[in-house]
Amino acid sequence: MCMAIYAALFALLLFYSDYAIEQYALSVAAGEQQWMVIAIGWEMLPLLWPVGLLLMVVASGATLFTLRWRARQQRSEDA
Repeated sequence: MCMAIYAALFALLLFYSDYAIEQYALSVAAGEQQWMVIAIGWEMLPLLWPVGLLLMVVASGATLFTLRWRARQQRSEDA
């Protein structure tokens, strides 16, 4: 039953993402007052994976730092 709920939520997420991401475009400045569109919609995903990877590393580091800091606080309170 739980897997069916997860599958339904994942399907809703994909449905919403498809609707939301089609409105965006990735562009770069090509000169004075000129912009060149590089990707539209889902085409941006392969181009932006390094940003996602960097955000995952930063989030993992922040989580590790917070967990270690809280463990040190708890050990000092127990002593």
